[in-house]
Amino acid sequence: MAGTNEAWNEVGDRFATWGRRVAERYKEASGAAGGAARESQHTLEDAARDVTDALDRAFTALGDTIRDDEAKQDLKEAVRALGDAISVTVSETGDQIRRRVGSTGSGSEAPPGGEDPSSTDKT
Repeated sequence: MAGTNEAWNEVGDRFATWGRRVAERYKEASGAAGGAARESQHTLEDAARDVTDALDRAFTALGDTIRDDEAKQDLKEAVRALGDAISVTVSETGDQIRRRVGSTGSGSEAPPGGEDPSSTDKT
């Protein structure tokens, strides 16, 4: 878990550095509005910290859940249900395709609700 924390701390640090650069350029461009630039810098740093903290909590929760035996069983059942649903869908789709292909035969039968195009007089 220490590796995860370090990785997300690095993300926060990088965004904070980037935020400082943006704030510096903003300050340079605005001249007299230095106070606003400092405030913007602090706002960006706070936002980066908030994002890092939220991501850290999310990944901690995910890690804790993955280690939980009941959660592992729930995940196994969910994956099995997904596999079953995909299998049934593929099977039913295959059956429908076979019925439709089988109902048209060699292509000489009349299409549903219409005449056989080969018997239409084209004069």
